[in-house]
Amino acid sequence: MAVASEELEPVKYDLSEISDAREREREREMQFSGIEPDYVTITSVLSACANLGALGLGLWIHRFVLQREFGENIRLSNSLIDMYARCGSIEFAKQEFEKMSKRSLVSWNSMIVGSAVNGYAEDALEYFSLMQEGFEPDGVSFTGALTACSHAGLVDEGLQFYDMMKRIYKITPRIEHYGCIVDLLSRAGQLEDALHIIESMPMKPNEIILGSLLAACRNRGNLSLAEKLMSYLTDLDPSCDSNYVLLSNMYAAVGRWDGVGKVRNTMKALGD
Repeated sequence: MAVASEELEPVKYDLSEISDAREREREREMQFSGIEPDYVTITSVLSACANLGALGLGLWIHRFVLQREFGENIRLSNSLIDMYARCGSIEFAKQEFEKMSKRSLVSWNSMIVGSAVNGYAEDALEYFSLMQEGFEPDGVSFTGALTACSHAGLVDEGLQFYDMMKRIYKITPRIEHYGCIVDLLSRAGQLEDALHIIESMPMKPNEIILGSLLAACRNRGNLSLAEKLMSYLTDLDPSCDSNYVLLSNMYAAVGRWDGVGKVRNTMKALGD
């Protein structure tokens, strides 16, 4: 039995009209409340937008800010830069950064880290260099620089930054710095060096650090190192199935069916 095409046609909505309606609704709610938000309120909302990746709402808040007389507020500008960067809109972050007549270390760090995590390694390292004309880098600055080096495959430069952080600026590496170095070495195929970093850490490695090296072991076919990592991973979270599945697949890829059976038996035992 034929079905009329009209019955199958989906209902179409104009997203721009829905967006505008929501914006008008927000404006009315704020007007009716009779409470004018200050910059502290705005920065709190922008932080929530960044955490949720709510770029649309962040854009609306920015427009609201432009319609009010907040003046040149560094904290507010920093919040806008951070929100745009964390939502993946690095160009908007750059525009806000370039408008600032005065910048703080937080302003520079937001651009360094934001550029690095969004894949603009060259820009991140340029911001890191320019920042040092007026500010001394801190732990966050070096996290951004190391992330940029990791994404761009700049192993020597990353190791130089790591050494500079410890030797010149006397910054004690935190777990995120160790994670960047492990990721840097893992991406470059220097798996044994990455394992050495993990073994020399003064704190326990987390699943993110171990997971990056385990993924590199899979890509490079390094089964023996993957087996070593599993002892760390099972201590952290023995019930994490994804790590066992990855190891099982590595065994299968080289025809180690005894290893596959051993991993599956372990998973069954944990599931009981």
